[in-house]
Amino acid sequence: MRDIVVFFVTLGASFVLAAPVPQPNVREAAQLVEKLGSSDFAEREAATKRLDELGVLALEELRAACKSENPEIAERAKDLVRKIERRVSSQRALAPTMVEIEAQGIPLDAVLAALSKQAGCEVVLGGLKPDELAGKKITVNTGKVPFWTAVLNICDAADLQVANVSGFMAPGSMPYLAKPGKPKEGVTARVAAIPSLAVVLEARDGAQKRPASVHSAVLIEAFELPKAAALADVAAAVLQVWPEPKLGWHSSANVKITKSIGANSAKLVPDYTPNRAMPQVKKLGGGAIGVVNPDGTVTLVNPGAANPLVVGPNFTPNVRQTLVKFKSSEKVASELTGSVYGLVRSAPEPLATVTLDPDKPVAVTGRAGVEMTASVRADGKGKKFVVVKLVYHPITVEPVRRSDELPEVKPDSTGSNQTTLGVRVTDAKNTALDVSVRGHVSNFAQGGRSIVIELTLGLPDAKDAPIPAKVVFWGNYLKPVEVPFALKDVPLVSRAK
Repeated sequence: MRDIVVFFVTLGASFVLAAPVPQPNVREAAQLVEKLGSSDFAEREAATKRLDELGVLALEELRAACKSENPEIAERAKDLVRKIERRVSSQRALAPTMVEIEAQGIPLDAVLAALSKQAGCEVVLGGLKPDELAGKKITVNTGKVPFWTAVLNICDAADLQVANVSGFMAPGSMPYLAKPGKPKEGVTARVAAIPSLAVVLEARDGAQKRPASVHSAVLIEAFELPKAAALADVAAAVLQVWPEPKLGWHSSANVKITKSIGANSAKLVPDYTPNRAMPQVKKLGGGAIGVVNPDGTVTLVNPGAANPLVVGPNFTPNVRQTLVKFKSSEKVASELTGSVYGLVRSAPEPLATVTLDPDKPVAVTGRAGVEMTASVRADGKGKKFVVVKLVYHPITVEPVRRSDELPEVKPDSTGSNQTTLGVRVTDAKNTALDVSVRGHVSNFAQGGRSIVIELTLGLPDAKDAPIPAKVVFWGNYLKPVEVPFALKDVPLVSRAK
């Protein structure tokens, strides 16, 4: 059977497509920077907009302009540099997994198995009838496309929808049972080895196709707000964020609406007022939890679920959801565009690097505010040590584990990256030294907001032992990302007074 490769269909509401930016001529960026200081406000605004469109193509000129003696040019240039660099960082963090599949009359489960292999994550069937679906033959054909584009097109071909991603369930979907059932036509649906990391698809069963938008490694879908959570004269919907399982999505921080149109082409005005009262949580018998809503109703919540939904007048989104509200009683938003802002964990990278000075301690401040001081000292017997002091925010920053793969770092024979609490001591050729922990003290500072770690690392005693040259602190950190979306025909729920 020929290799299965993912069908690309341009879905009007499924993608955020930026309009092509005309390439600049040799002098355009410089000329636009000069116009940032124009006496004509409209000209300043037009230049700012065009420089923002050029993005990285204008960064060199904009960085130089940050030092301009004209305060208007300097301030606008600084704002643009921050904005463009933030966007570039977000794009890098959200880089999608690209897949390519061709399937002509192939069983659905085999298509998903091929997709799983290319994507490096398990994509399986769930719901009430996974084994009936497993043998269903489908046809999808594509070039290289992002993972979520592939998933959506397979869903279209097989009448499926996303039910569960990395343990987070779509509203209204059933939990993934991960139990093989009775096969149909000799095909049994594969079972996820690690359900908490899998992407689970289920039959749509006549349900309306969800408004969806793909941006890089993230899929955003719109769901109806549970009717029990509707507010008077406020129309609302739930945006569900589905990051690729490989993406370390931490939380959805905020949402910005740039365009919202009702069914009759009327503009919808966003409502950013917070929910008025938070529900009270009470423990009930048998390990259950009861959520007492302000209106007196009680909602039972499964405390073991990855995303316990609090359904009541004060709907509480989980870390992969965000709520959008409008000052309206409209039942649908024909167009809804904007951005979800979230936090993701970076891949392992050097967060702070110290080049050792044999005569004095060296201090640096690295990424994510990591502070590191390192020095070399010897005791009375001539034994040499590297002393390291680290200060970082324990929620934002996580040191790598010894088993983590580090870019451009070859593990030793045991598979270790040769770090100690994220700290790696190397010689001038970046070869790791075999150090031993001779002292370790950890304390909290600033009321628990920072952790302070002091490490004393013993160096090899051999006469020909390599000389320590660098200390590198490896870790990952939370970084902000922006996920643009463009949705059509989003269902809104409201409650009349």
